[in-house]
Amino acid sequence: MPQVDEVAAAWERIVGWLRRNAPASAEALRPGASDEEIARLNEELGFDIPDVLEVWLRMNNGSTAKDTEKPIPGGTAHLPHRDSVIFPGGMRFLGCKEIAGQHAEYLHIARDIGDDDYWKSPWIPVMEQSDAPYGIILDARNPSGPPPLLRFSEGDYPTSFLPSLGDFLRPLSDLLETGQAPGSVVAHERFTIAEGRLHWTD
Repeated sequence: MPQVDEVAAAWERIVGWLRRNAPASAEALRPGASDEEIARLNEELGFDIPDVLEVWLRMNNGSTAKDTEKPIPGGTAHLPHRDSVIFPGGMRFLGCKEIAGQHAEYLHIARDIGDDDYWKSPWIPVMEQSDAPYGIILDARNPSGPPPLLRFSEGDYPTSFLPSLGDFLRPLSDLLETGQAPGSVVAHERFTIAEGRLHWTD
């Protein structure tokens, strides 16, 4: 199955499961990104996002529908809602706006510390913890095949995680539907449902 189709099919299964079993979490999913939002993201990144990310964002533009912002001196503070956390490890799905903002922030840090290996322009943050710089990157440096996933954490350089986005979403859909995803990166993850919300347990 082509990678784009695999991502779309796995995400459709995940969203369907959330709507049936964790509606409060499903309500945190934004509608699909528009042509204008995709174009703006490409412009802000400085390159076109990979097809697998575009199809994912066109299905749902992140899990941040319930997030809010609070004015602070010099700008605004983003306040993630607990329902935005739909992935193991306390991670939320970043939409176009969050992707562009985080990408710019990490490149800014790399310039400030004078370390080009801290963050590279083709690294696209797609999942991130709501309260700390830990998450998953889509590495767009390889145009000839599916972009691999990297894992990043505060104070460490990003490291290899999985060969593709489908290799994360497919077993996650299996885990949600059946409670099992043997041999996968999420094989040992556990979750509960409370008040219509998905909770990942440690």
